Amino acid sequence: MLFLLLFFLAVLIAAEVYSIYKGMDKITYDAQVSQSLLEPNEEFTITTKIGHYKFWFLPYLEMVENFPDQLQFPHDEDIVVDRMHSNLSPELCLTHLHSTFYLMPNQAFYRSVDVSLPKRGRYLLQDATLYGGDFLGIRDNCNKFKVHKEIIVMPERISYPNLDHLLGDFLGNISVRRFLFDDPMLTVGFSEYTGREPMRDISWTQSARMGKMMVKEYDHTIDYCVEVLVNVQSVPNSFESEDEGVETCFSLARGVCEVLESKQMKYGFSTNAITLGPIGSLCSVDQGIGNRHFFRVMEILGRALPQSAEYFNATLSRACRSIQTGKHFIIITPKVDPSWEESLHRLQESTVAQVIVLTPDSFQTSDSEQKEEAV
Repeated sequence: MLFLLLFFLAVLIAAEVYSIYKGMDKITYDAQVSQSLLEPNEEFTITTKIGHYKFWFLPYLEMVENFPDQLQFPHDEDIVVDRMHSNLSPELCLTHLHSTFYLMPNQAFYRSVDVSLPKRGRYLLQDATLYGGDFLGIRDNCNKFKVHKEIIVMPERISYPNLDHLLGDFLGNISVRRFLFDDPMLTVGFSEYTGREPMRDISWTQSARMGKMMVKEYDHTIDYCVEVLVNVQSVPNSFESEDEGVETCFSLARGVCEVLESKQMKYGFSTNAITLGPIGSLCSVDQGIGNRHFFRVMEILGRALPQSAEYFNATLSRACRSIQTGKHFIIITPKVDPSWEESLHRLQESTVAQVIVLTPDSFQTSDSEQKEEAV
């Protein structure tokens, strides 16, 4: 009897020691989101998976996941959450989501929750902590898991009833040029006539000058497009901005891109805003059209901060250096400062295309004019 008691005690001590040092081994954590590019307040699903790949039974586990503080739970009222706020940095403001469960040997636990995010921005699912008791329930063990899942919320869609009116003449002129010059070609040089080129390509002036038959060499067809340029610098000689005005500019940029998409007009995009994530500090998208192109621009606008990476004058100088035949410019800025007028004038002179400047105030003025006309 004593031998059995000692044997049972030895097994109990061995199980306790094993649960303390090895009980939480071979446990994995992963979190997935149903979609990573979202509209404001659009619902999506976060699915958590806890994998347990060993023979040991875990009777009690508590999981604490650190999610963004702005995360909303529209349907699951019984979810246990607590929010940690900080005045030092928004990144220190977190929502702790608590879950308790048990795991049988070689079992996986799944938990899905529907959530939403109300504002434009870049959000991260960062880490989680898993707490598990030992075999006798004397002490707790914990494992910390790091994840890096990005969620990008696009700018809010704001209705601008007079946006088509403001862009009507601008886009109309481009369409007229495309109609009048259906297939314009750029001559980039000359080469000797071989007999295979069409007679219309012969340059008689160059042939007389060279004393032999010369034909024109053409570049690609002129492709009319629009460059959407978003400025976030609202304070001259400073990288700081007025957040509210910049947020309106981001929404206005979305509205402009949607109009260009509806008109089937190719467009590029550039901004001097600092962007979070792997994109870089100065962001641009080559000209294109279609859903993939549009959502690429929306991702940059979602990642953007209301701080500029360079002065707006430097941004306009880069735009002057990138001018090509057929490129037009739509500039969106919180306001137009007198110190930028020289650079804007230089951009206008450097291109035969049009340059239009849009600010939030331009829509307010237009709206007031419409109300006066109605009265």
